[in-house]
Amino acid sequence: MSVQQIAGVKMKEGSKTKEKIEIVDEVKEVKEEKEESKEKSFLEDLQRVQADFENYIKRVEKEKGLLKLHAKSELLLKLIEVKEDFERALRNLEETSGIEMIYSKVKKILDEEDVKEIEAVGKEFNHVFHDIVKIIEGAENKVVEEVRKGYLIGDKVLRTSKVIIGKGETKIDEDNKNE
Repeated sequence: MSVQQIAGVKMKEGSKTKEKIEIVDEVKEVKEEKEESKEKSFLEDLQRVQADFENYIKRVEKEKGLLKLHAKSELLLKLIEVKEDFERALRNLEETSGIEMIYSKVKKILDEEDVKEIEAVGKEFNHVFHDIVKIIEGAENKVVEEVRKGYLIGDKVLRTSKVIIGKGETKIDEDNKNE
């Protein structure tokens, strides 16, 4: 073999070696990219799980607060019934000092829990605060009489007022119709 032939063969071998090195380098790059992609995917999954967990904690806290409010509302409704029984008893008894003391304690508890009576008589009917039990002659859509008091706890309705409202006709209106 001539020197030129040997050099040609060595050049071919050198270029094949160079190609092999390039292929190995490309494989390494692909593996590194794949690893980076896996790491990025794991990181994104971890961040998603963390956000889901934080949302879960917030939701549980909110539900816990609503549950407390519901339980508190049930107790306060029972206490309101007792308060109203005391009010009726106070109106019908002559010696009331002991009952007045108990009544004032119950009222104090309700005040401390931010329970307020809904003012109804003379007000415009509002379905959020009032339940109609009867409609009689009187100012249209105004509460004429309160049959049962309603209560708020903060700004939420604890119990609606049972009311009688006016239908907008009075005796004077009827007299004018007959003439």
